[in-house]
This record gives sequence, C-alpha cells and structure tokens, in this order.
Amino acid sequence: MAKLTTLDAIRMHRPDSDAIVAAGEVADMRFTTGGSLSLRAAKLFCLLIQEAGIAVADQVQHRIPYAVLNETFHKSRDELAEAIHELHMTTVSVQVVSRKGRPFTKSGPILSDVEREPDSLDDAEIRFEFSPAMRRVIADSTHWAAVSRRAVLAFESRYSLRLYMHIGLRVNRRQVSEELTLDELRSVLGVPDGTFRRWQDLRRFAIDRAVAEINQLAGFTAVYAPLKRGRRVVGVRLAWGRKDTPDLIETQRELDRPRIGRTARREGRVETIAQERHRLAESLANAPGLGRTS
Repeated sequence: MAKLTTLDAIRMHRPDSDAIVAAGEVADMRFTTGGSLSLRAAKLFCLLIQEAGIAVADQVQHRIPYAVLNETFHKSRDELAEAIHELHMTTVSVQVVSRKGRPFTKSGPILSDVEREPDSLDDAEIRFEFSPAMRRVIADSTHWAAVSRRAVLAFESRYSLRLYMHIGLRVNRRQVSEELTLDELRSVLGVPDGTFRRWQDLRRFAIDRAVAEINQLAGFTAVYAPLKRGRRVVGVRLAWGRKDTPDLIETQRELDRPRIGRTARREGRVETIAQERHRLAESLANAPGLGRTS
C-alpha cells in the first residue's frame, strides 16, 4: 500500500478550515543558528502553509491580504511585516532522503521571496514564495501532522507550539511515548543554545509550561517523567494520548473562551498534571537507563 504523502493529506483535510497540514520534516525542522522562530513568526508560518494549501509545494507566488491575516492573527501590519522578515531571513536544516534512499541534510530559508505592498493601501497584501528547500521537503514527505489552527493561534509559549507540532506528528502512530536526552529535548522545544542549562530551569520555564498548555488547548494530552542516572537527570520519557470526548468538549470550550483568565484556569489543572507525571515516573522506576524507542 502506497504511503500517504503530505500533499495527499492536504487534499484530505481541505474541507476542514481548522486543519493545518505540515510535513513531518517541517514539524521537526531544526534551525541552523540554534533555538527556534519567535512565537509570532512560528504562528504566521503555520498560517501561510494553510493559506498556500495544495499549492504549497509548487513554485508559485502566494498572495494574502493583511486583512485576511488579521481576522485571526490580530497583529499590526508592522508586526506582520517583522514576522515575514524573520521567515525570510531564518535558515533551517532538515534531514531528508533522496529518491535513491540516501539520507542528506538540506538547508535554506523558509521563504525565498517576499513582496510587501505599502501600508497606505486599504487592500495591501503580502506576496511570498516558499524556498526550494521547503518545497522539496513538503513534496517528498510521506509523514505529516494535521494540527488545529485554533490551538496554534491560542498558544502563548513558543515551546508549547514546538512540542505540539512534535507530538502532533506522532499521535496517530502506534508509538505512544519516546525517550529524549536533555539535548534532544532542547532541540524539540527549540530552546536557544546556552539557555536553561540546568534541569530545574528547563523544566520550569519550558517543558512544564508547554505540557500544561497542550493539555489545556490540544486534542491530545502530554505527560513526562525525568530519567536519571544516579541523582542526575539525563533525559525524559515523553508520553501522549488522544483525549476522550468529554475532555475534547472542554478543550473546545476553552478555545471559545476569551484569552483573559486562561492562565488561571490552566493553573487549576496543575495538580492533576503533576499526579499524572508522578504515576508515569512510578511506572518507569524499574526501567533500565536511558534507552531508545522506535
């Protein structure tokens, strides 16, 4: 049976206005300078992928009015222009496989060409092209993630969005967990080089917040447990699963609510999340040292 490509997935999800379909390599892409896009630019990138639709891998110029972006993005034209510029100037590195089955690294900007009309025009638009590197990755990919536009726009931490995309790529597989070294975890989250080198800081400022936001806003849940060698934390076991119907309904209600008060509502779930993590940690207590899952 032929593998479902990302372009097939885009066709399949096209009637769903909330679905953003991203190639797996894009969801897992790494940045050559370390770290990741700003939250604003990362959200815009997802919206531009959705806007391009089935033509995302074509060598064509896409056009989108500022007004259309602001219907959901709610940023000033200057802020949008800055985010576009960030996508234009950011170089990414992705792991791909040639048609002969040989793996290689492909690098390039996210957007290769950008045109911006004057702000004085009422119907001003942005015109853009995805770079050859991005188009090649998307066209050749045989694994993909379908994520929620509403959830993407609701996240308040770039680490949450990165982890959401990472799990979104894996949640439909048989795999329900994976083990990551701390360096791998930083790469998944897009933590800038040299930031949060202590486990306590990485946990507090990145992973705890990302997991809490995902459990509040995504269609799946996430939980993690530290993996130790002696007293030193060397990695994490990350696990995930689809939400049941009552939890999905509550998630949709949260997405319908105003952003104001969301943090307080989320913090009301912290105890439950901590309990889930404790249960996972207990289940790993007798596991061997840091390993690998397929």
